[in-house]
Amino acid sequence: MAWTIMFDSLTQWHWFVLGLLLLVGETLGAAGFLLGIACGALVTGVLLWFFPGLSWQSQFLIFSILSVAWSLVYWIYFRGRNQETDRPNLNQRTASMVGSHLTLKNDIDIEGRIQIGDTLWKVRSEECLKKGDRVEVTDAEVSTLIITKIEAN
Repeated sequence: MAWTIMFDSLTQWHWFVLGLLLLVGETLGAAGFLLGIACGALVTGVLLWFFPGLSWQSQFLIFSILSVAWSLVYWIYFRGRNQETDRPNLNQRTASMVGSHLTLKNDIDIEGRIQIGDTLWKVRSEECLKKGDRVEVTDAEVSTLIITKIEAN
């Protein structure tokens, strides 16, 4: 019975404090897990401010529904937008080489290795290539660059 007396004395300030504590926890690195719950607590506090006669059962029901709703909104809408990038090949070194133009420093049979910058790359071509040929990286398969000869104009 003592807990019902405690819950009966809930005010909007309890919800605001809970929401702010959850936001502080979110800033410490919760990766979005506390954001929906914090928004649910803050909106519950605002609703309680406008409707002070809400029972504690109604407050917890509203808080629960809003927490789930805000969490779903975050995970469906905002989380996907945070994953978009203007440089999708940033950490894919082979894919980032596609489109590069190079001059061969040694002969390449169908498969071989060439040095680009400080890295020795495994390459494959449809034809044998000679030293001095200009080539373009046209594709990348796992750790192999696919090169084709650029015809001289």
